[in-house]
Amino acid sequence: MAALCEEFTLCGLPTGIEGRRQQIGLQGVEEAEEQDTVLVTDSDRTVTLYKVSDLKPLGTWAVKQGQHITCPAVYNHISGEYVLVHDDKVLRVWKDDDVSLDKVFKATLSADVYGVHSLPDTEPIVLFQGGALTYLDDLLANPQQEIKTIVTEDEKITWSEALVYDGKPVLIFITEKHPDWFVYTWRPVFSACQRWRLPPVIDGSKVLDFSARIKNKMVSLAILYSSGHVRQSEVSLTPSDQEIEPELTVSPLLQLPDPVDSGSLIILHDSYIATLTSCAAQQKDRLCIWNTSFQTLQDCKEYSQKTWTQLWSHDSKLYIPHANSLLVVRYTCEPSCLASALGKGKGTHTSAPEAVSVINWETLTGKTAPPKSAATRRTPRAKKPPSKSDEQNSYVEIVSDIQTAPESQIPSLVQRVWFNTELSHFQIAISNVTQGLVTRCKREPTFYPQTSIIKLIESGMLSYSLCPDLMTLCLEKQDVQALKLCLDRFTDVPEAVLCLCLKAFLSVDEEVLGKAMIETNTAASYIQESELPVEAMELEPATIMQNGFSPPALEEDSSDAQMLHKMAPKAEIGGSPVSLRRAVLLNSILTSPFSETFLLPPLKDLSSEQVVLLLSYLNYLYKKCNENFALKLPGEERLSVTQILDWMNLVLDANFTVLVLLPKAKPLIRNLQKFVRSQMKFFSELNKIEGSLTELQNTQMGRQSRGRYSIEVLELY
Repeated sequence: MAALCEEFTLCGLPTGIEGRRQQIGLQGVEEAEEQDTVLVTDSDRTVTLYKVSDLKPLGTWAVKQGQHITCPAVYNHISGEYVLVHDDKVLRVWKDDDVSLDKVFKATLSADVYGVHSLPDTEPIVLFQGGALTYLDDLLANPQQEIKTIVTEDEKITWSEALVYDGKPVLIFITEKHPDWFVYTWRPVFSACQRWRLPPVIDGSKVLDFSARIKNKMVSLAILYSSGHVRQSEVSLTPSDQEIEPELTVSPLLQLPDPVDSGSLIILHDSYIATLTSCAAQQKDRLCIWNTSFQTLQDCKEYSQKTWTQLWSHDSKLYIPHANSLLVVRYTCEPSCLASALGKGKGTHTSAPEAVSVINWETLTGKTAPPKSAATRRTPRAKKPPSKSDEQNSYVEIVSDIQTAPESQIPSLVQRVWFNTELSHFQIAISNVTQGLVTRCKREPTFYPQTSIIKLIESGMLSYSLCPDLMTLCLEKQDVQALKLCLDRFTDVPEAVLCLCLKAFLSVDEEVLGKAMIETNTAASYIQESELPVEAMELEPATIMQNGFSPPALEEDSSDAQMLHKMAPKAEIGGSPVSLRRAVLLNSILTSPFSETFLLPPLKDLSSEQVVLLLSYLNYLYKKCNENFALKLPGEERLSVTQILDWMNLVLDANFTVLVLLPKAKPLIRNLQKFVRSQMKFFSELNKIEGSLTELQNTQMGRQSRGRYSIEVLELY
């Protein structure tokens, strides 16, 4: 018996990025040092190490902007290092304590790399696009060595996998030269690759994916076709002396119910395979586990059509990029037998409560039992507590009703979750109901019960991991009220989503802000709205420039404070560059938890107008703190000077080049520069006073040795 078990979100994936970096899934999910850790390589520039059981990132690394990772990063089990290739032929090797990939080992190779494969107790193997293979340590010893081309002209590698046979690595890769497909196997004991030809596809369908496993001292190769057929072939691992290129024999393995447009498959066990398929007609992607021995479906999950049909398997877990998240689905595989295949084995179960069905055999045979009379009914002495299945059915029924009920009835359906006071899995019920609402909102663009969604968020039972699509939906609907509640209550919001909220808060229209119910009482004590537009506040100082240069007096330290006071318009000193409601929303971003390493990359995607507006607001907040000599501003957010400075540094680090080249940002940068300079002078004087007071304290300790009368002179400057 095989089954899909619990599902959870490992991390969020960046979306909505322009150009080449638009989200198209992931490049790879590879095992790291421990069984419970994986390396996730995104579609462009970033590699992140995750502790799966803790849902915790242990480290992240990114190549420079303009560079692109071209094959997934892997872990070298021999040296304890990480390896990746960017821009096809630049090899990088680093360790856990390395922070920047710019400063790690770099080697430029003489040929383009297709991928790097790593196995336990084995040096990683580098597969070049020309079909040549070499161990990593041999390649690092001479990076510019000549790389031979194994494949023929116009032959392109489309898939590869590393296996273990008798404790030694076996690498198999498949090439396409339309309309032909070829299979290559490589073992270190042989000097060259062996090549076989796959038979042509007869029914006109396309080859979608491959998976391989060592079985009976041969490579068992499974092939998924767009027709829904899964076929298998066995590839020998012993060298052949035939001069004629042998053709492999392909036999049927499994038939899926329907043809598919795209798909992926993985061999989980000798008798089980997992498939993730997409069909435009069904509008859903399906993750299934099949028993190939008895041709039966063991378990199935359905997803909205945003999985990119990518599938990885490590340590009894399946990894699926879905929408904005990387999902992890645990699975179990027990020895295959006829009883388990039919669902009659001991301990067999279904993974979802809605999958359970009860058949009334008496109704089917035409024999119905007479109803019990009132005299024969027994009155129970005590009310039986609801079972776990009853509790599950209660909120499963609510989720089912939500999918079809009119929008006016949604609040009463959601309220039923609170009325069921005996429900022990309240958090699970809340998350299921929320996900049901989100699913229907995606299916019906005009459907959006804002009041019910806000009530569910305010319950305090939700988190980003429990319903990752919720904030994405709120961003699409520009529901700033719900987004602020999510930021205030969720502690696991990914940095990429945090930046998407920041972009939305900076660019949303004032008309939308005016309709949102946002509490502004506490922020009104220090946010004073300006009557001047932001553009006028930023560009007014530029009128003092003479022939393209600032007056010489601006560069003199002695006149910094005076010139700043003269140049700054009254609105910049006394008024906020953003409205009161927008300021409250931005404060919820500034007080959210984040990691600098993960926040810097998405911050680079802010537009120049958004960067200038955000910096202007941060500058305003910092001046407010200095005016009041306060380390924290009033309000529920308790916005501190440290948080303001941290965000100011991050925004400047991520967009400094853009700000330097942007004409309208120069006055703001100049003001920040002069303000920092004055602060440095101020703290320098404070350090002098601290030193003088310390010296005074030391002199007071020796007063007992002096007489009754003495004159002491303390020179501070």
